[in-house]
Amino acid sequence: MHSSIRSAIVALTLGEEGQRHFDLAAETIQRALLEVKVPVLEGIEIGVHAEPARLVGGDYIDLQVHQGLLVFGLGDASGKSLAAALHALMLRYLVRGVLLCVGPEQLAAVVANTNTVVADDMPDEHFITFLLGTLDPKNGFLRFVNAGHEYPLLLRAGASSVEALTTHGMVLGIDGSSKYAHEDAVLRPGDIFATYTDGLTEATNERGELYTIERLETFLVEHRDESAQGLADGIFTSVKEYASGELRDDATVLVIRMI
Repeated sequence: MHSSIRSAIVALTLGEEGQRHFDLAAETIQRALLEVKVPVLEGIEIGVHAEPARLVGGDYIDLQVHQGLLVFGLGDASGKSLAAALHALMLRYLVRGVLLCVGPEQLAAVVANTNTVVADDMPDEHFITFLLGTLDPKNGFLRFVNAGHEYPLLLRAGASSVEALTTHGMVLGIDGSSKYAHEDAVLRPGDIFATYTDGLTEATNERGELYTIERLETFLVEHRDESAQGLADGIFTSVKEYASGELRDDATVLVIRMI
């Protein structure tokens, strides 16, 4: 449904004052989900680009620093509009609270405890894909837990192809007793780590053909000398050109380069 038609329907239902409060709430939620303060840490570059396809959606990204570690979270709540955004917002602050209690060293426990809470509250047939990771900028030690999210990508300095880091577990919200395992890697100077939501790789051209992970990997290899932010912005430019300027779904990408 066109956004102006949807807004008109909401206005008729809620009245002018209700419409104003609805729009304000939606804008506040969207900012909380996608507008992050990128920390400056010696030894790494961080690039972030996130865009909603609608007024609000289910993508979120979060960056924090705990005990000298970069802690990053990326999520994608199923469904569309305000309900998906509220689930993503719930997840963001739930993860922050569990991290404070458990600590960033125990990522698998953080994700398992988060999933237990989410599964209690998530409506039937709804779920959240989620990736939570830490990176030590001093030695490049990377650890992440993947709960049904897109596989993160690793491009080693000098390598001609991209590695997919494939350890993963169940999406959040389906089974509260699910267990999770972490995967570790060490990033060296020049290595690039990228994680994203499927709004990028599932963007389609006029013939209905997907952008695909393969095109994303090719872009990373061909533009590896750009900064982390340049890569994040360039990925969006590439995808939007492929999709004739229109993304059907929210899309988010995080790029980290060791320097």
